[in-house]
Amino acid sequence: MLTLTSTARVIGPCTGASGVLESMLGKSPPPPPGNVKPIEPTPAASPKATLRVKLEAHKSDASCAACHRKIDPLGLAFDNYDAIGRWRTIEVVTDGSGQNPPIDASGELPDGRKFAGANELKQLLLADLDKSNAALVEKLATYALRRAMTIDDRAQLASLAGQSRAADYRLATIIEALVLSDLFQSR
Repeated sequence: MLTLTSTARVIGPCTGASGVLESMLGKSPPPPPGNVKPIEPTPAASPKATLRVKLEAHKSDASCAACHRKIDPLGLAFDNYDAIGRWRTIEVVTDGSGQNPPIDASGELPDGRKFAGANELKQLLLADLDKSNAALVEKLATYALRRAMTIDDRAQLASLAGQSRAADYRLATIIEALVLSDLFQSR
């Protein structure tokens, strides 16, 4: 996901976080408002600033803050990885002056649980494995049926998620249960 949400020089924490929200938690963030100003470069005379610092300044806009409070921590948790997955402890910043700043990959989930980086975020997400499983089941069903899931599909999706849980979340079991389900058979 890091490579998909990054440019040659900058990782995309907001896009990456949106992917985590959608794929792992089954929640899509709303699209950004149309009048959002881009993140300003750091003036040459100012100290180099991490993307985290720049996003903090960006969140001073009330129309941005509500969503960024939820998505930024998820994306910034992967800040120790560059765009192709190499580990780093400092962020190479091209604008501003002085030393490149150290990376802070800590964050807090919307429910208040704190983490110090990607590994701790992973442990928090694993503690909510049923949410991730339900999101995966819905994504697979959407792909298999070639349509969005509706409120009428919720009971069958919950049943598939339950079958997955009973089979220790094995992907092969999820796919087999989906293909044999009324949801798929009567499409």
